[in-house]
Amino acid sequence: MTNADKCRAAILEDKALAKIRGRHPWFFRGDFTHLPLEEENGSLVPLASKSREVLAWGFLSAGSSLCVRAFSWGPKRPDTVKLMEMRLREALEVRNRFLEPGEDAYRWVHGEADGLPGLVVDRYGPVVVLQTLCAGMFGLRGEVAGLLSRLGGARAVVMRNDGRYLEGEGIPRQREILLGDLREGERFPVKTGDILSLVDCFAGQKTGLYLDVRKFPRVTRPFCEGARVLDAFSYCGNFTLHAILYGAREVLALDQSGEALENLEGNLRLNSLQGKAELAPEQCNVFDRLRQLEQEGKPFDLVVMDPPPFAPSKRQAEGARRGYKELAVRGFRMLSPGGAMLFFSCSQAFGREALLETLGAAARDARRSCRVLAELHQPPDHPVNLDFPEGDYLKGFLVEARP
Repeated sequence: MTNADKCRAAILEDKALAKIRGRHPWFFRGDFTHLPLEEENGSLVPLASKSREVLAWGFLSAGSSLCVRAFSWGPKRPDTVKLMEMRLREALEVRNRFLEPGEDAYRWVHGEADGLPGLVVDRYGPVVVLQTLCAGMFGLRGEVAGLLSRLGGARAVVMRNDGRYLEGEGIPRQREILLGDLREGERFPVKTGDILSLVDCFAGQKTGLYLDVRKFPRVTRPFCEGARVLDAFSYCGNFTLHAILYGAREVLALDQSGEALENLEGNLRLNSLQGKAELAPEQCNVFDRLRQLEQEGKPFDLVVMDPPPFAPSKRQAEGARRGYKELAVRGFRMLSPGGAMLFFSCSQAFGREALLETLGAAARDARRSCRVLAELHQPPDHPVNLDFPEGDYLKGFLVEARP
């Protein structure tokens, strides 16, 4: 490393050196005695000890409390584009080991777990959608798009930056085509589990669909034949349509988004499932509607609860516990004897044990004897790096109400 690089180094506190040894990629302002804030936001800067020994290289986010994300380890300055290409190739190879025949919708890059901090890449058939969550990756968006197009053979590469915390990173909110040909508003089908789903990469949640739960409806199949099903927070109907495909006789799908429910109807037609079951999509406040359904007292054989995240950080954990418990109590009370509830939490700050304890408390409050039949975790295209437990966010349980 040159003397100029040493002068622009971010100097670590002694207590932060453990992060280097553990290869944890996130560094906050309190981890440093000096930050080179005169450098351009998003710059690749060396991380050094107080003796100026360079230990890693990371992207600087001058306006964020999460001010450096490590990109490479060791004293040698990385060739950014070359290293990025290698890690994109590796990530794609890992996904290809798990993809089923014909599967064309999956997460290609899961940020820090794939050694690409602040980058999310989702593949939807001929289109690749990327999100840049840190200033360094945003500055490299052109290079990233070129690599994605070349390695993945995509017809189009779309950038969709509309998540939380972008302002602190100095990233503008925007949805635009970086490469290729795609009409804004264009919808096309991709395979999600055992059905096809229409995706619009410029609309909807996340990058278009919830890819992390796309195959999870399969665990509900033993409870679907002839069943009355409640799909709360249904979004575009992944669980609803799978339930109909698996033989449900009646499905009530609840969501606050009218657009999502319109997409559900489109997916129903796409899969030729019209008339296969009595389907009732309802745009509503889901919490209020669940309260009404509980009072009506008509039981369901299968309940799916897949709410939005209640705890983006640990400060919201107790509020999340109350919210999850309220949902679970109502779900258990509405289950027929021998029925089952599939319950998810996508809150990273609300862990597996907390969710299991909450479901147990809810079952006791509902005076139901229940047992866990299956436990679900985010799929292999959403991997968790053992050095970065913050990437572990999705957990779910299939719980049976004993007769």
